[in-house]
Amino acid sequence: MLTLIIGGAGQGKLSYALSSRRASQGDVTYDPACPRPIFAGLETYLRQTEDPWPALEALMAAQRDLTILCDEVGCGVIPMDKDEREWRERVGRTCCALAARADRVVRLYCGIPTIIKGV
Repeated sequence: MLTLIIGGAGQGKLSYALSSRRASQGDVTYDPACPRPIFAGLETYLRQTEDPWPALEALMAAQRDLTILCDEVGCGVIPMDKDEREWRERVGRTCCALAARADRVVRLYCGIPTIIKGV
């Protein structure tokens, strides 16, 4: 089962993922090449790569029950810097593609989860 958890920075995504999965910090990875049940920091990873899909596909294949966490970065003032705009676009498009594949999508705001797909 693929779960995507989105929300602003500091909204409690990691705490929610850990408690809902009954997991520990040892179950979290920040590098998709190191398979763990929870992948945090998708938006940070997308700063390092133009094509995230080979690593994400491998992670999804290695972890059948995977939770991916991503900060929402598309709200607010549009950056003047071209690279920042392209990164925000890449994050948004990647999240859209993951949401389409996900069994469950949760948005957290002030630590309150709203299930927007699945149960």
